[in-house]
Amino acid sequence: MKKIFTFMIVLMVGIMYVFHLQAASPSNVLQAVPFIEAEDGEEIYIPIIAKGLQFHYWDAVQRGAERAARDYNVEATLEGPREETQVQEQLDAIEKALARNPQAMVLSAIDSQVVRPYLESAQRVGIPVIGIDSGVDSPIVRTTVATDNYGAGSLAAEKMAELLGETGQVAMIIHDDTSQVAIDRRDGFVDTITQRYPGMEVVTVKYGRGEPDRSAELAKEIIEQYPGIQGLFGGNEGSAHGIIRAIREVGNHRNIQIIGFDSGRELIDAIREGLVAGAVTQNPIAMGYLAVETALRAYRGEILPSFIDTGYVWYDRSNIDNSEIQELLYE
Repeated sequence: MKKIFTFMIVLMVGIMYVFHLQAASPSNVLQAVPFIEAEDGEEIYIPIIAKGLQFHYWDAVQRGAERAARDYNVEATLEGPREETQVQEQLDAIEKALARNPQAMVLSAIDSQVVRPYLESAQRVGIPVIGIDSGVDSPIVRTTVATDNYGAGSLAAEKMAELLGETGQVAMIIHDDTSQVAIDRRDGFVDTITQRYPGMEVVTVKYGRGEPDRSAELAKEIIEQYPGIQGLFGGNEGSAHGIIRAIREVGNHRNIQIIGFDSGRELIDAIREGLVAGAVTQNPIAMGYLAVETALRAYRGEILPSFIDTGYVWYDRSNIDNSEIQELLYE
């Protein structure tokens, strides 16, 4: 019998599918096929190729993938470059994985155009490709297992509006303006503030490459340039950690409200002590689990929805120690 975790994941998947199928076209309707484990003696290999392993976020993805691998009796590995700028290193990881003839591959591409020849190679030999996290901009990809990043950015905006009484200047720091994850998260935040809160203004959005030190410098620049700033949103782990470092250095004499994203020790500690109001976190464990499960479904020839939302949630001092929140956090 599978573990309770497995049951909860399956239940969550079912609920998510209901919502996705309401808006899906007939060709994307998920078939109600029972989950199928690898048969005795059948070796199934599913590599997950990440964009950059320097963030602990991918450690949590790996934990979820390992759980799924045990539950479904498959081999799942997490590979990829350390930095999200190391395109060639990611291509090398993809090439190495494909050389093993995997039954399916899961990929979060640094550059969707550069990986195209590898996707075409996988397609020619019948290896289905599943997107994860930022995914891959390609029709070859069967589906993407990821966060609804626009919705997550919108939630951060709603919480910022609550903190500021729907008035005041705010700014955002995020990793880049090229990946779909960053674009969606940024647009969700900016659009929600602009369209729903006329008393608020997003004065600037800065891009810190996800590097805490670079993001800290940008945060200090914003504080100096906009003396009336009342809120800062760090749109990913590195950006949030950078804002925290900046505030610790210059002090928070203006009582600037800070919202982070994901987790990590710096962010968790800052929330516990009240320096940061709260954060929106993804569910990287479920993302890893569902990526492996979905890759196995693709290998089995099942019809998949075009997008599988793994969810997001707000946490702050009031709920950070709740078991359902603790399961999502990483240090």
